Amino acid sequence: MLMNNIINKRNTLRELSDIDFEILLPKLVTELETHGILYENYSQEDILKDWESLKKKQVDNNITNIAATNVVGMKIMRKHMKHFHEVSNYKGVSIYSLWNKQNLEKALRFNRKNHSTPYASEIIRSLSFTNGLGKVTMYRPLMARNIVSYFNAKSVLDVCAGWGGRMLGTKSLGNNILYTGLEPCKKTYDGLCSISKELNIEEGLQLINEPAEKYLLELDENIKFDLALTSPPYYNLEIYSSENNQSLQYNDYTSWINNFLEPVIKNVIKRVKISCWSVKNFKTDKKYNLLDDVIRIHEENGCIMMDKQFRMSNSSRPGSSNTIKKTEEVTYVFITPTQL
Repeated sequence: MLMNNIINKRNTLRELSDIDFEILLPKLVTELETHGILYENYSQEDILKDWESLKKKQVDNNITNIAATNVVGMKIMRKHMKHFHEVSNYKGVSIYSLWNKQNLEKALRFNRKNHSTPYASEIIRSLSFTNGLGKVTMYRPLMARNIVSYFNAKSVLDVCAGWGGRMLGTKSLGNNILYTGLEPCKKTYDGLCSISKELNIEEGLQLINEPAEKYLLELDENIKFDLALTSPPYYNLEIYSSENNQSLQYNDYTSWINNFLEPVIKNVIKRVKISCWSVKNFKTDKKYNLLDDVIRIHEENGCIMMDKQFRMSNSSRPGSSNTIKKTEEVTYVFITPTQL
């Protein structure tokens, strides 16, 4: 196939003349459309090497920021979470829905102009960029590893387990660290279980396929955790599935806050010493002050936000300024009343 001689091969498109590129393009996009999304394939050896690299990462409690280029542990998630590209925005647009000839032509032209090599990952990024689709991110395992280590936590509650970054970061510190992850999406839950089996980290690991707002109400009040570490869904910014147990079931943002976010935070802070949330304000059909609401709910329930923040930045010197950039992902830390 033509695509096998082009994709992931250095300079294969850029070295073509403009005329030759335009001649080749229709056949290439036809093959790509028929093939479907270009997933990265990893062997078990690749996965175990990635896992060992994460476990060997030095933890320095004086460093609370990481660069976005530090992707250790990400291969594991990409292998097991192939439905990642099915996540849609509030208009119902996803990489999956954009994968057609017309959009692929536009993406490949952009890719050829801006990149020397048509890597599969870069074609997907080009497809997203040229169609105005926001970037869906995976929480960095190294960030979770740093946070859990910083607070010397022995038990971690993740009420929105997601793609597995926080699970991996926590368990990379050892099977003696307990991790409880709640994940309502069945595909994602199955992916988390698959990761845990491949890496043999099932000891001290509890995964629950239920919505956080339901599970926390039913959980024995005597069960406590050292640390909550999570990243909640961004209301209608990222739609993970159409299952009726998703938090998007609530009709508007205010209802979502009242019926999902606020009950979850209240039930979390009853059970933990430290509450850590990766969140920011965002805009889709209108602006949603999600970060402001997370801070407000914590403070109304007796928590104090620490000055300490954990950041991931595209900068080569992440977090070098106190001003948070739009490209940064920040995990905010709240001390709960049990520690005051």
